[in-house]
Formats: sequence, structure tokens, C-alpha cells
Amino acid sequence: MTILAMALIAPVITASERVTPPAWATLQRELIALLDRAGELFVDTYARPDGTLRWKERYEGGMNSSDDAYEAFRSLSIHYILGGSRRLDAHHRRLWNGITRQFTRYGQIWREFDSNWDWMHHGEGYTSFYSFGLARPDDALFRDRAMRFARMYTGDDPEAPNYDRERNQMRAVMTGSRGPKMAWTTRDWIPTNANLAYYQLPFDDIPGVDSPVGWINDRTFAAIVQTMSDRMARGDVPINLTATPLVANAFLYTGDARYRDWVTRYVEGWMERTRANGGITPDNVGETGKAGEHMGGHWWGGYYGWKWPRGGIDIVRAEITAAKTAHMLTGDARWFDLPRSQLDAIRKQGREEAGKWKTPARHDARGWHRYGAEAAYPYAWMWLHTFDEREWREIERLGARNEADVAWVRFLGGLDAGYPEQALRRDIERALADTERIRGEHGDPETWVDSKWADMNPMAVDNLLRLTMGAPQIDLRGEMLHARLRYFDLANKRPGLPAGVAALVSRMSREEAAVELVNTSPARRRVLVQAGAYGEHRFETVNGVRVDGKTFEVAMAPGAGVKLAIRMKTWANAPAFAWPEEVRH
Repeated sequence: MTILAMALIAPVITASERVTPPAWATLQRELIALLDRAGELFVDTYARPDGTLRWKERYEGGMNSSDDAYEAFRSLSIHYILGGSRRLDAHHRRLWNGITRQFTRYGQIWREFDSNWDWMHHGEGYTSFYSFGLARPDDALFRDRAMRFARMYTGDDPEAPNYDRERNQMRAVMTGSRGPKMAWTTRDWIPTNANLAYYQLPFDDIPGVDSPVGWINDRTFAAIVQTMSDRMARGDVPINLTATPLVANAFLYTGDARYRDWVTRYVEGWMERTRANGGITPDNVGETGKAGEHMGGHWWGGYYGWKWPRGGIDIVRAEITAAKTAHMLTGDARWFDLPRSQLDAIRKQGREEAGKWKTPARHDARGWHRYGAEAAYPYAWMWLHTFDEREWREIERLGARNEADVAWVRFLGGLDAGYPEQALRRDIERALADTERIRGEHGDPETWVDSKWADMNPMAVDNLLRLTMGAPQIDLRGEMLHARLRYFDLANKRPGLPAGVAALVSRMSREEAAVELVNTSPARRRVLVQAGAYGEHRFETVNGVRVDGKTFEVAMAPGAGVKLAIRMKTWANAPAFAWPEEVRH
């Protein structure tokens, strides 16, 4: 039986009815415990006690940044806020500090931030940064970094004037703690050039260059870089929208409206350029604010744009990240019109080939080309914020069960009841296999490439986020966590599910959520449930009883379970890293 009573701060739900733990609950707790051990092994194997990585004594990577190093350990603090070991968050902070010192010595980092690189790679690295505030909002060192890093992109740091306030745009493609990089040299693109030999050329009219193998020929390599520098280096590109979480991160620490206002103004700037271009986002904007300024007037051809290297999906992903960020800060869903317009444009160019529907990935002087299977995950990512029928219709039309977030969204829609158990079993198998690979490590660190640690990362947290918090996968291109629910262990005054407690979010809509909590332990547990990762939502009722607040408590007897039907107002509050009063005191 579930009884609602009033506590001093938050309503309390008492769960006293014993239940037989469902398979998903025991698997969930097994996975959390397994990842605690896997994380320790991962850190011990690849990091030194001072937090630096067991790697090369010297590393000269041109503009190539530290993103792979930071990125590899991104899930340590996330696992802690899910209910994992506190030690993993401590390891993450030690590693961040160590990697920062190490790559400062290598020359890629200056003033604790990457000196120059693009926001596809900045985004990958700094995804790891955004979880520190969730795990410890009182850490003054990371709070100070958040504000310093944000100022590099808001026009407030004279040493890093990356942003043009007057024109509301970034000054360059390559930005960082040393400011905008307005011209590129061959030195900047080593060792990246060897990887780019597998991509198409960025331009088709480079004198003497007619094949991507030109990237690994000294003479033609220089011609490629010079042409790219002349046409691509200066001005703004859509991938820079991935800077919006970095600035929002400072808002979550401080509540300073200037950070929120910068995010919304910058996203609005790209919406205006998109409207002016007939609903398609131009992928290059010159220093004067003119689209196509260095591309002969073409709206396509920019860096990580419609032509090179992968095509429009890079623009869509950056725009979804920015739309989610602005939506979290304002509660206004109109920001999703930006990625929606790109997906509409691509879909309208679709066609059937051999009985299968395909859409184009790229656009250049040839028009739309490189047709392939249409992805459903962008619609799933947007639906989890908008809950708009337009996105749901596209998910149903495409029915891509093999795409992770799409499969989860279908479960939320009542279409795949076996998803939780299947997903958790897969993650357990993967984590066991990854730990065996790590135990078998015998390579020479001097021979490792910079993606080594990301390739070995055993921390399979995506399904734990989905199933416990109602949180879609964090896009590794630079996103922060977005979640419907969050949990705190009241007895131990820490984030995450208490030991032995499992959670399953089984339904979500714009105004509702259903979650089941199961206490698999033989001890009493007190769980504080928060509306949103940052308290950005507000609970209205739980099982029909009024709450009207950001939190409620569930007091669980040993072996007890409870199903909660929640009504809520989504994106009703200003988001913040600050923990609820019940946990702080």
C-alpha cells in the first residue's frame, strides 16, 4: 500500500508492500556493481596515480586536441550520479586535472582549455566536463573553470576573442583558449591528414588534386590545406552551435542570465540565417555575416557542412544539441524548428531505390547526392523533448528498431515490453568482455594512438540512463545530460539510487511519467526523486495526490516495490546544478 504524508520539505511516499524483484531490477543492480569494478580496473590500467595517462612522453599533434583523452572517461561521474561508486567521480576529477597538465605539456592545451580545434572535437572532449556539476556542484575548481571556459565564447575574454558580439557569430572554425585561428598550415593538419585520406576531398577544384590520396602527398597536401584555409577557416559554421552546452554549463553553476541570453541569441542567429536561406541552414558564413562569402556565394561547402566530410547529419546533430540546450534554459520548444527544417529539407529529396526509401547525405554543385537509409534517431531525440506528433509520425514511419534510442522510444510507446531486460543483459555481456580485454592489456603506450582509451572504455551507462532517469543517450558530439527524473540517496546525502534500489521509467509524455522502484536489498532505503536532472521540471501529482514541487521522497521497506504515476509540468523551472535542500542538510 502506498501512503502519502507531508514531510518538513518534500512529500513522502511510503512503499511497504514486498515484491518479487523483476528480472530487470536484479540485472540493473548487477550492471551497476559490475561497472563499479570495471571503472576501477579501467582507471588503474591506463592512468598513473597523478591522473596523467600512461602514454607517450612526447606528442605533437598540430591542432589535434585532447578530446579523445577527456572523452574516454566521460562516464565515470555519470555512473556516480546514477548510484555507482563515489570513487569513480573522484577518479574522473583526478584524471581531468592530470590530462589537462599532460596535454599542456604536449602543447595542445593552454589556460586549461584546448588552444585551437573545431567544435566537433571540442564537443567530444567537453562532454566529459558537463557531468562534474551534477556530481559535485560545490567543487569550486570546476565551477571556476566552467565560467572561464564560457567567457572564451561569450566575447568576455580578451585573450580568446572567438565570438563577434556585433554580428552574433563565431569568428572562425578553429577556436579555443588562444582565440580564433584565421589561417591554417600543413603543420596544423598533421597527423590528421592520414585519416582524411579515407574521406572525399573538401573541394573538387583544387589545382593538381583529383583524389583523396592527395592528403598523404607532400605537394598536394599543401595545396589542399591552402585551399581549405582560404575558403573555410574564417567565419562561422553550424558545428559551432555545439558551444552552447559549454555556456549553459556556466549558467547551471551560477544562474547568471547572461549565459542563458548568449545561448538563446546565438541559436536565434542561426535560425535567422536559416530562414533567409529558404529553410536550409547555410554551412558557411563569412566574417561580415554573409553566407557563402568565401565559397563563391554558395550556401554549401563549409567545414563539417553539407558537402564535407560527412554531410548534413553533422549540421542536424549540432542543431539538435543547441535546441535541447536552449529548450532546457527557456522551456520554449520553438528552438527545435531549426533541426526540424533541415530534416524536412532532406526528407523532401528522398526517393526509392530498389524498393527502399533513401535520402541524401550531401549537397554541392551536383545537387543532392550520396543517398542512403534515412536515420530515425534524430526524430527520437527531438520527440523526447517536444513530444510532438510530427516527430512521432516519423519514428513510426521509419520503425528503425536497431537504433538504440529509437528502440527505447518504442518501448516507452508500449511496443517492446522486453526491451529493458534485453538491453541490460547486452550491457552486462559487453562490460564483462571489455574488462577481459583490459585485463589482457600488454601493449606499449608509446605505440598507442589517441583513441586508445575511448576504444577500451567499459562504462556502458546509456541504458542505465534511459531506464532509470528517462534520459536519452548523451550525444558524444558535445551534449549534456537531459533527463526526466533524478534520484538522491537521502541517508548518505549523495546523488544516485541507494544501494539495492532499481528504477524503471516505463512511460513518458509531455505531462506524465511512469516509474517503478524496487528495493532489492534487505535494508530500508530513502529515495529522493527530483523532477529533471537540474530541477527544471515540477511535479504536480504522484498517484493522484498533489505534490506541487521539484521533489518527493519514497521511503522503501526491505524488498518493497512501488509503481508511481506522475503528472508534471515539464521545463517549468530555471535549471541548476544545486542539489535539493533535503540532500544538502
